[in-house]
Amino acid sequence: MEGEFAKLLEESFKKLNQEVITGTVVKVTDREAFVDFGWKSEGVVPLKELGYKPKVGDKIEVCVVEPETEEGYALLSVNCARSIKEWERLADEIEKKGIVRGRIKQRVRGGYKVKLEEGLTVFLPMSQVDIMPVTQPDQWLDKEIEAKVLSVDRKRRSIVISRRKLLEEERAKKREETLKRLKEGDIVEGTVKNIVDFGIFVDVDGVDGLVHKSDISWSGLKTPFDVAKIGDRIKVKIKKIERDKERLVLSLKDVRPDPWEKIDELIKPGMEVEGEVVKEDKKGYWIYLPQDVAGYLPAKSLPKGVKLKYNYRYKFIVDSIDKEKRRVVLKWPEETLQK
Repeated sequence: MEGEFAKLLEESFKKLNQEVITGTVVKVTDREAFVDFGWKSEGVVPLKELGYKPKVGDKIEVCVVEPETEEGYALLSVNCARSIKEWERLADEIEKKGIVRGRIKQRVRGGYKVKLEEGLTVFLPMSQVDIMPVTQPDQWLDKEIEAKVLSVDRKRRSIVISRRKLLEEERAKKREETLKRLKEGDIVEGTVKNIVDFGIFVDVDGVDGLVHKSDISWSGLKTPFDVAKIGDRIKVKIKKIERDKERLVLSLKDVRPDPWEKIDELIKPGMEVEGEVVKEDKKGYWIYLPQDVAGYLPAKSLPKGVKLKYNYRYKFIVDSIDKEKRRVVLKWPEETLQK
């Protein structure tokens, strides 16, 4: 019971300390000023803290530090009131600015404490640090950041900021400017943001785009993971701009000419070519040839007992060119057994 009472009393102190009360000086001694601040008992303020000797009838702003001392008076503080007034002044200034700068000083539960240029310490939630999830929290310590003010709670003397919100707004503005500038058919450079089985996600000056796996290579033999890594800068062609969804449909293969437009100049029956084994099916092997051309080696053309290795390069003879299926049919050189 006593522990519960002590807890409630402590909470009441915290609540009282957040309130600035205007009181009237009713008595002054050599060491203290007695103040009527609306409670049943008077409060006392040390003259040393006040900084001057007030007159009876003067109005002063105070906070309640302790509701009742042994002498029966409440202990008041003008420094507390001055700090709160200064906090409120700075909070108004910060809220009006909307954007603040500061240094991340300490990691706390759910985020960080950030010391602003104005001198106030504010809270930066972990979810508001960056657009991407934070995976190494300690790396953000002592970094200077710019952020947007999310909320100002004057009752709790709490300010919450968001770097992520500011980045998203800047990105949205940049995305709008980029969409006005881009045209379908443009060849542009972008940054690979993610790679999945069905394609490559690319950021083009703030606009999200997707290179579908069907637009990776003319041969159709390359996967998204074969041609790019996250963070790479790659050139892509804009196939379509979906302005209502603010996104781009991109192509990697269209940056280069279609090799099948000049296939008769590139490859002729009977010539020797070198290619890489990329996959195997029931009837043979798919070979990646120079110029991003798909080659196919029927299994029946291999000598008995020969089996090709995945990702190895071999030399072949061009048997025929199948323009309808866009593939070069290959055969194994008869005069040599390759390793």
